[in-house]
Parts: sequence; structure tokens; C-alpha cells
Amino acid sequence: MRQALAQSEFRLAYQPIVDLRNRRTVGVEALIRWPRTLVGPDVFIPMAEKIGLIRDITKQVCLLAAEDCITRRIPGSVRLSINLSAADAETPESVELLSNLSRALGGALLNVELTERCLLAPERCDPVIRAIRALGIQVHLDDFGTGYANLQSLVELALDGIKIDHRLTRCLDDSRAAREIVRHLGRMAGTLGFSITAEGVETETQARWLSVLGIHRAQGWLFGQPRFVEDYPALRPAIKTNN
Repeated sequence: MRQALAQSEFRLAYQPIVDLRNRRTVGVEALIRWPRTLVGPDVFIPMAEKIGLIRDITKQVCLLAAEDCITRRIPGSVRLSINLSAADAETPESVELLSNLSRALGGALLNVELTERCLLAPERCDPVIRAIRALGIQVHLDDFGTGYANLQSLVELALDGIKIDHRLTRCLDDSRAAREIVRHLGRMAGTLGFSITAEGVETETQARWLSVLGIHRAQGWLFGQPRFVEDYPALRPAIKTNN
């Protein structure tokens, strides 16, 4: 992994976030990939955290995002989401890193998504989160509704939004309890002034349920798989025809 970082083997794939009311892309999440290997991020990200390389991974993500400039090449106002680990959220260096990324992107709209592990030590993350928000960058809590992500986190951390965990989204078809939880999450987010996005949407039925339950933003394979910048549909040039 150290060699891969040194030789720039990692790349970013981008997955769209859409407004369910019109299916327009309103954001993209940058997801790191290691194309030379079959090792997925579910394996190498925890390993990077374990051996102390996760902050180097985050630096690589910001560098690649600046190079790709995907938000400049998609029509409309599109936010770019970057994931931060607990280690990132505890160091002031992350503030400077994100400030540099924002400038490199020409002031593009940025989100950061916090891992639920940040909730294990919110007192160490809070100063960094507030400094990031002071830059005009929104801070969202990822995987809300499972694990450590609970209501207390909304009190302890300064946040702009939450993302509903994909495991909850996938229960919408068959579970009334899941639907009621999502309905109340949507109402709570509205009351607190948070944005709310549902992850892991794979079927039209799930998308319809989300709309009925008052959730307007969603992400998942139904709307697009993560793709490298050159494969992103919105980046393909229009075909000219002669009349």
C-alpha cells in the first residue's frame, strides 16, 4: 500500500447523488479505488487505518479530486463529497487540506462525510469539524441509523446533514418499521435544518418509498455505479450531426 501511494496507483470513482423529485444529479461522492489489484476499499481502508496510512489516503483523495475537477464538468450546481476518517477529523491539518482542495477546484461546493467512528471521541473531532464548516464546507454524518451513529451524535457534533445507512434503505420494501424510522428521520432532519440523503438505493420501489417518506436525495446503483472521470456519462461529448 505504501508503494501504491508512492506510485500513484489509486484513483477516484464518482457516484452520483440525485434529487428524487427530478432525478437530476446534485452531487457526486468521490470513492477511492485501487485498479491494479482486486483489493476493494472495504479491505484496504480498514488496513490503512490499522497501519497508520489513512491520512495519506485522504491526502491522495484530495489530490486526485483536484486533478479530476469533476464538478466543473457536470452541468448545474453539484457538490463534491469527500470521506474523512476519524483520524482525519481529529487533526487540524485536515482543515488546511480541504481549504487547499476548495481553492484548487475554484471554490467548488464541498461536503465531507464523517465515518461513524468519529462518534467514539466527539470532543476531539468537534474543533476540527467547526473549523471545516467555517470554510463553507458542509459536514455530513455517514451511515446514520446503525452502529455508533445515534441521536446523541446530532447533539454533540456540529453537522449539516446525515446519510441514511444502506442497510436501512434496503429494508424499505419489506419492513414497516424501517419505513417509519426513515419517515421520522426525514421529519427530524427538516426540523433541525439538516439535509438528508439515502444511500444504497437499488430499486425503483425503494426510490418510490423514499419519496413518499419525504426523502428527496438518494444515492445508489439505481442512479449510477461509481465511475472514473473519463467514464462518467455527463462528461461524454455530444455527437454532432449534419443536417
